[in-house]
Amino acid sequence: MELKLFVRYVLPMHLVQLITGILPNTDVTSRIRGNMMRPFFKKCEPGFRIGVRNIINRPDKIEIGKNVYISHHCYLNGTGGLKIEKDCMVGPMSVIVTSKHLYEQGKVQQKSVPASVIIKQGSWLASHVVINAGVVIESGVTVAAGAIVLKSAPKDTIIGGVPAKVIKEQEKGS
Repeated sequence: MELKLFVRYVLPMHLVQLITGILPNTDVTSRIRGNMMRPFFKKCEPGFRIGVRNIINRPDKIEIGKNVYISHHCYLNGTGGLKIEKDCMVGPMSVIVTSKHLYEQGKVQQKSVPASVIIKQGSWLASHVVINAGVVIESGVTVAAGAIVLKSAPKDTIIGGVPAKVIKEQEKGS
């Protein structure tokens, strides 16, 4: 199974990134790269854009909604299942993990426990954001730059800090 996973998902996605990595990091190239990478995810809807030099583990367990943008130098781990719903943006150098290392007998173990992450519709993760395994970011959430999110975030809020907490509710447009 591991060889099949490597040949079907990992290697082609890496080749797309390698080939398109020489192109400038622009909106046009992020669209080209996104279209080329779409077949290698569990599910990926149209309008997907992705920047250069991202690390994507277990793309076969990652679902991407319509019009999602993932900036450059991000780390996405799909081990426990990752779903990014439509109209979401992930800022540069952000990290989304879907598994946690176990802590037993006074030390961290190499084995891990998977826990899914869901980023719901219309949410924005600014730059350098870390989303921990098991977290749900509800719709319309803005995660401030540099935030480390350990717990789920309520709908239509702005969260930030280390660890992240609600700063305020989103202002409603007129």
